[in-house]
Amino acid sequence: MKIQKYLLLQCAAVVSAFAATAATPASVYITAGQSNADGRETIEFLPSYLNNGYKHLRYANVTSECDGTFSDFKFGKRFAFCDITNYYIDQASDQDFYAIKCAYGGTSITPGATHAHLPIWYANPEWIAANKAYRGNIDEGKSLTLALTQGFAECANTTLSKLPGGYDVKAIMWHQGESDRHKSSDYYQNFKDMITYMRGQIYAVTGDEADKTLPFIFGTVPHDSKQYSAEVEAAQMRVASELPNVYAIDLSDAGLRGDALHFDGPWTEYVGKAMYNKLVELNLVNGKAIAAEKPKKASITDGISVDAERQWHFGGQWTEETEALLSADEQWEEFKSLGYRLLTPLRELQELTHQGKTVKETEGLYFKCPTGNRMILNPNKFVCLYNDNISMVIPKVAAGQTVAITTRSAKGERGLTTDSMQYLELVSGGVPSSGKVTNVWKVKDEVKDPVDLIFHPEGGGIYVYDIEITLANL
Repeated sequence: MKIQKYLLLQCAAVVSAFAATAATPASVYITAGQSNADGRETIEFLPSYLNNGYKHLRYANVTSECDGTFSDFKFGKRFAFCDITNYYIDQASDQDFYAIKCAYGGTSITPGATHAHLPIWYANPEWIAANKAYRGNIDEGKSLTLALTQGFAECANTTLSKLPGGYDVKAIMWHQGESDRHKSSDYYQNFKDMITYMRGQIYAVTGDEADKTLPFIFGTVPHDSKQYSAEVEAAQMRVASELPNVYAIDLSDAGLRGDALHFDGPWTEYVGKAMYNKLVELNLVNGKAIAAEKPKKASITDGISVDAERQWHFGGQWTEETEALLSADEQWEEFKSLGYRLLTPLRELQELTHQGKTVKETEGLYFKCPTGNRMILNPNKFVCLYNDNISMVIPKVAAGQTVAITTRSAKGERGLTTDSMQYLELVSGGVPSSGKVTNVWKVKDEVKDPVDLIFHPEGGGIYVYDIEITLANL
């Protein structure tokens, strides 16, 4: 009997050892960045399929504290793209997976680029050595990079390393860049250093050679964001081209909430799906790609009808009523000899108004001027747009039509540029000029539906004298 019992125990031990060896490593996914990674869309827009939660997700947020344990995920007042990504990972999983998050709104990679009371992602070796992880008190620790890497190490030591099959870190998913716009020239090196440091610290914990080039997936900053920086975007794309396993998801056309900064509900969902599909593409999740169609961006011009041929001649005779309404409207102030300057920011695309009426001479054009004080109307002369983040939109221009805009630079060699080149062919002009120039574009013949064309100054102030939309005759 003793021999039989001994043999049974030995068999049980062998089976147990085999099962542990055969167990599949648990997948670990990391999400990090600033507010769009943290999530800013309100829960009322949460996709209905998330109402029942997750089956396999184990979650840890290490942004301000960490004890190395994971728990079930519960929604608060907002949701983020990673919540969508985690749902589809959950659907593709037959065992628990582990999500680690470290995200803080308004944070930069570069020191001094944003508010001093906020932690940062800077990963310069000397700076890292002299600082501590952010754990909720900026006076005690400033580093979010350390918060993430040390938080991961704690999770690995306390939980992940004790799983029967071990664990496998699959990827870091990132969204950030808005807060570095004021020091954009430093972004390239700092972004590169941060990725390299994160990978190195994760490898130091896992000992897995593959983690030296751990997949790093990031989304770009939407061009409609009031904190968009072309230089930051270029730096991100350069790093993606130089470092192995760094992948960009183009979010240049993403739709935003009314704050002109954070993904709205449909686009939060889309970004989450796009991240998941990238994981599938890279074989980082055992699932199939899902349908992910970009949401249609609502426009103030939806549903309006326009004449095929239109023109605005700002050097012509403006009505006496227009000048009287401008002079009596507190949102327009007389500004030296240049005309009437707009005082109220236009955070959403809209026509220009005075005393509640549409400015007759600009009717049919739509503007967005988030900062205010950067748009001037000079009756009988011009409309002045003085800032890169001012947008002027000509609605519903059809294939084959030409757009001619006559401008002059306010100072130096500056020009008018467009965010709609995917629809346009440049016919003439379109380059910086210190004198008066007529810029002519043609809407490509292959464009199916009429499109809104977006223009803005490049490099400073632009006087706009004439705009003419004609049928193609070229």
